[in-house]
Amino acid sequence: MPYLTVHCNAGLRNKNTAEFLNAATELVAGELKKPKSYVVVELDSNPGMAFGGNSAGRGALIEMKSVGFENKDSLARLLTEFVYDRFEGLDLKNINIWFVDMPHDDVSVGGRLL
Repeated sequence: MPYLTVHCNAGLRNKNTAEFLNAATELVAGELKKPKSYVVVELDSNPGMAFGGNSAGRGALIEMKSVGFENKDSLARLLTEFVYDRFEGLDLKNINIWFVDMPHDDVSVGGRLL
C-alpha cells in the first residue's frame, strides 16, 4: 500500500485540494503499478516550515512509502515536477523526497497483513 504525504508551506495554485489528491493518487498508482484503491495520499499545508533556516523559502517535504519501488529515480523526478507545478512560488531546490521501502509483513490493510 503506497502512502504519499506532501508537507508544503506554499499554497495550491488552483486551490483545489480534491483535484490534487486525485491527481497524486493517479500518479502514484500508475508509476508503482498498484491499484488506486491501495493508494493513500495526504496533503499537509504547513506555513511554519523552514528550508535551510529560512522560513521565507517555499518548498516541500514529500514522504513516499511503499512495499517495493521499481524505479525511484523516475518517481523522484515525477513527484518533484508534480509538486512544483501545483504549488505557488516553490524553489525547486527545496523539494525533498524521503523514500521508505516498507517490508510487506509490516503493512496491514483492513486488519490483515500483506
